[in-house]
Amino acid sequence: MESTWTEVQQVCDTNPNKVSPVSALCWDPYHELLWAGNDTGRVCSYYGKGLQRYTSFKAHADQQIRQIRVTERGVISLSPKSVQMRDRQGLVRWNISTEHMKDLHCMTTTSLTNGDLLVAGQQNDMLMVSAARGTVTKSIPGASNIVVMRNLPRAICCGSMLGDVTIRDTRTMKVEQRVQAHTATLSDLDVSGNLLLTCGFSQRQGSLIMDPLVKVYDIRMAIRSLAPIPFPSGPMFLKMHPTLSSTCLVGSQTGQFQMCDVSSLAMGSFAPTSHFYQVQSSSYITAMDISSSGQTLVFGDGNSFIHQYADRDNYVMNPYSIPVTTPDTAPPPNVLVNNDTPLSAVGMPFYTEPLLSAWTNGSVYDVGHPAPQIDDDILKSIKTIDFVGYAPNPGTIHRNQIPRRKKQPHKKDIPKFRSEQERELLSASVLLDESGELMHSGRRSSSVGDVLMDLHGIVMPNHYRHVEIQYSKFGVDDFDFGYYNRTLYGGLETNIRNSYCNSLLQVLYFTLPLRQIAKCHICTSCDKENCLMCELGFLFRMLEDSNGQNCQATNFLKAFSTIPQADALGLFEPESPTRNISYSMMIQNFVRFILEQLHQEANTPTSNPVILTTYKSPPKTTDKEEETDADTPATIPSPMQQLFGLQTLTQSKCSVCDNEASRITYPFAVDLLYPKKQRKRTFASLLKTSMYRENQTKAWCATCQKYQSTTTKKIIQGLPGVLVINSGAYSSEEASIWRQNGPSSPKTRTESPNQENEGPSEVASWLPERFGILINGPELTIKLLPLDKEIPPEFVGPPETCAIYELSSTILQVQAEEEAAHLVAQVKIPDTERMTYTSATGLEEEEKAKSPWYVFNDFLVKRIRAEETTSFKGLWKTPAVIQYTRVDIDSLLDLDTLSSEVDYSLLFKEMSIAKNTPEKSSYDILTKDEMPTPGTLIAIDSEFVALRQEETEIRSDGTKSLIRPSTLSLARLSVTRGEDGDKEGLPFIDDYIVTSEPVVDYLTEFSGIEADDLNPMTSHRTLVPLKVAYKKIRLLVDLGCVFIGHGLKKDFRIINILVPPDQIIDTVDIYHIRNRHRKISLRFLAWHLLGQEIQSEGHDSIVDAKTALVLYKKYLEYREKGTFGQVLEGVYAAGHKSNWLKAPKDTPSVPSTPKVEQSHSYFTPGWAL
Repeated sequence: MESTWTEVQQVCDTNPNKVSPVSALCWDPYHELLWAGNDTGRVCSYYGKGLQRYTSFKAHADQQIRQIRVTERGVISLSPKSVQMRDRQGLVRWNISTEHMKDLHCMTTTSLTNGDLLVAGQQNDMLMVSAARGTVTKSIPGASNIVVMRNLPRAICCGSMLGDVTIRDTRTMKVEQRVQAHTATLSDLDVSGNLLLTCGFSQRQGSLIMDPLVKVYDIRMAIRSLAPIPFPSGPMFLKMHPTLSSTCLVGSQTGQFQMCDVSSLAMGSFAPTSHFYQVQSSSYITAMDISSSGQTLVFGDGNSFIHQYADRDNYVMNPYSIPVTTPDTAPPPNVLVNNDTPLSAVGMPFYTEPLLSAWTNGSVYDVGHPAPQIDDDILKSIKTIDFVGYAPNPGTIHRNQIPRRKKQPHKKDIPKFRSEQERELLSASVLLDESGELMHSGRRSSSVGDVLMDLHGIVMPNHYRHVEIQYSKFGVDDFDFGYYNRTLYGGLETNIRNSYCNSLLQVLYFTLPLRQIAKCHICTSCDKENCLMCELGFLFRMLEDSNGQNCQATNFLKAFSTIPQADALGLFEPESPTRNISYSMMIQNFVRFILEQLHQEANTPTSNPVILTTYKSPPKTTDKEEETDADTPATIPSPMQQLFGLQTLTQSKCSVCDNEASRITYPFAVDLLYPKKQRKRTFASLLKTSMYRENQTKAWCATCQKYQSTTTKKIIQGLPGVLVINSGAYSSEEASIWRQNGPSSPKTRTESPNQENEGPSEVASWLPERFGILINGPELTIKLLPLDKEIPPEFVGPPETCAIYELSSTILQVQAEEEAAHLVAQVKIPDTERMTYTSATGLEEEEKAKSPWYVFNDFLVKRIRAEETTSFKGLWKTPAVIQYTRVDIDSLLDLDTLSSEVDYSLLFKEMSIAKNTPEKSSYDILTKDEMPTPGTLIAIDSEFVALRQEETEIRSDGTKSLIRPSTLSLARLSVTRGEDGDKEGLPFIDDYIVTSEPVVDYLTEFSGIEADDLNPMTSHRTLVPLKVAYKKIRLLVDLGCVFIGHGLKKDFRIINILVPPDQIIDTVDIYHIRNRHRKISLRFLAWHLLGQEIQSEGHDSIVDAKTALVLYKKYLEYREKGTFGQVLEGVYAAGHKSNWLKAPKDTPSVPSTPKVEQSHSYFTPGWAL
């Protein structure tokens, strides 16, 4: 109480047109912010000790801000007819304005854990508002004319216009106590502990007189009056001190304020007059508040001034403040300098002395080349005497044979956009090469731009570098993917989150048995919405039809991102990957997860098909937890277990009671375990110690009924058709084992630690291309089998216990200097797959002579030499996942036992997940008599919503560059009949697609989609999951239907399906002249050729599909008459005359001032809408 309050500063935030008095003030208890509201409904915040403007927004339209409350989640403002909550940056969280809100005055929070708000005023009812949802949850009758409210631990203090104060129970909201504090109205009250302080007016001779006293009450039992606090100038505002429970701040409208200790007044000692302070204001005081630290005060007046006072120089607003979010600083503009830019364009600062860069010719000289890097094998054997080191000559290089190498910056090899290539093709000065390709089109041959990989493998070839999709103003379709892929195998795009999975998806695709399992799975009626096996089957079908086109794993990765277990395992890629992220670890964890997930989704224990010809029921286990009744049908391993599972007998023996338990497991991957001491080990010995393990752990003993030391053995009993190995090379020491012998090293004699299994041998690379595994009871023998040598007789035995594996694929983590890592797959294409693609061209013999190995670097696909797959000499690549396939896998598996009968029932039944009954159906589903056949015409159109806005940047020259296009999701799919007849044009599919991802824009103007249409709780549409709509299209594609539509390329891309070109009739291509850049919109074609006005009030996919169908039939008529060329020229002429704007419906010709059609940023320019 001895502190002296001095004015720190004044802040004025006036409207130049009209003065708006400050009506509410509130210090933020979490951040160094002051919140202020005025009579016009504007809320402003001020930051720091300087009270700099932080945010400002119009919270309530022309309504007075009567109170502000600050919570951890946001700022709540109260006006007479609404309550609103925003975050501290000004974004609205919720806004409430109901018919029950007539004249609100005050609000407070309850002591309940849900943090609800109570709002009241000069109206009949008090309202309870949920602060979390922003809805009115309860109406409390009888609480009328309340102007001030404060909360207590178990009660609410309410002051009314009639001068009385009531205390209500928080749970029941019933009045527990009441006191008539003033004869007239109440101006303010506050509570602290057991003290209640009020100030107000009295009724004297028919007029209101301000009471010169602050009344004090003790509310511990019954309300008891204590000694009042005298305040001659008339108290108007009360605030209890936040840290001193018995100290109160009293203020008047004239600007006087006083800090008063209530406890000293109760004992008869009044505060001295020196403790009165005067706010220097030319107007009246309208609001007052004290910070949570109690060290600074703030007053607002009628002239929009805010006055701040403090009791010390180094004051703080809060004891512990959270830093506020500050805006991003704009980086300085880039100065683009190229070979054609003069140096003077850069600009120089003013200087009066010679510059440091002004060197004479004699000051510049060439420095010597740095010493060459010494091989790691030499450094390991070096010996040092004094300061001189020496080592034996390995004999790998000759004398004076070290070349000088100058490090050159890597230049990205980026193709030209398709639009640029088309302009060059249409230009007069076009030069074509022998194959008919543009010589300057940005395309490359198989060798241009590639660095030939030497035998050492130290230099990273270009086809291993990270590739990115570049966007022009026409979006992703303008990017030339063919520049990176001249093969017959499709690549996968990267502009999708979690696209690091692309490498493994390619490996799984070329695992032919798994491909067949997934394709048979999508033939069944799987009801799981986010089934990864279904999505994998859909992706495999798309890659089969790609014929070298780029594909996207959008739907698979979208389903993958909905699985909470994947998120818990850390399998989701961050939005902005750094160079320190280990994609090798992520993909190895993903391998274990995806194989286990596919096993669970394809597993029906009592009815699994037996695809393994050597399958035998495993012996009964002794694990009591897994014992079953004799009548229970025997469980058959899932197809995934039969293909990938390593049948393992796990035996556990208690070291105390010798109780033994055993069970059969099917691990899908082998994690390599490295020795603690770094020494030369062969791959075979390392694999054996990783597969055959014996260790001691603490485990529960059923006999001892407690945890005991238990010896666990893992014994291999069955070998899989596909063996997946996780390298586990996370550290540089573990990765060095893979580099200890490479193609560049001389053949070394390596001693195996297990001489009975493998003797000394000469190896050319540490990773073998082939090895054999032999099971002899509990013993396991693994031996390397070079491809150029015959197979030993001991490895020619029954397939149950003997298997020979050949390397079929590898997944590498590739990382260039100062760049983030990425994953690349090296896949050996199976012979049956290669011959399938080349049989039509008659090049089987030529293909057999070429390397079967290909690198899949996302959408870059290229044939490579076999030596690249086993060389890890370069530090730029590290193995992550290794896959071996049995050489006899074709005879080992009988995939005909899988059910391949397609279930077409989805086309003939109507389903919806909406809670409400769908409105009158706008479509008529197919009957079984209408089963489509190859060549059946159907018309299709779809509508989309935006999940993410496009990202653009403004360059220094003012041009806009597209960084990433908007992300669209399928929202409505409509398909109509196209064959001639009574039902021609009648829709049989009109599905709305529900999405679990947040929608940033429903694009209602262009799609006709409303928010309620996609909400299962409110929708009256036929609402289905994405998988259901996708499967219908997949069935129609497989039935051979021919799709008619306008701009189908974009539709099918967003749907994420690849339709063969001979099954697509796109009217945007039919009504297009090749040497014209413009593609005509459906709306203009309908108006000009059909006399119809469509899309005037938003898009309707049924109308658009029917219009495209009619335009196609019209095209057939024109072509039959031989007038189509003239008609198309007339369309272009009319378009140029009207500037491609539709004329009014009743105008017979193109008007001179047509109506302007608006464009939208979500649709890339060039799309024909």
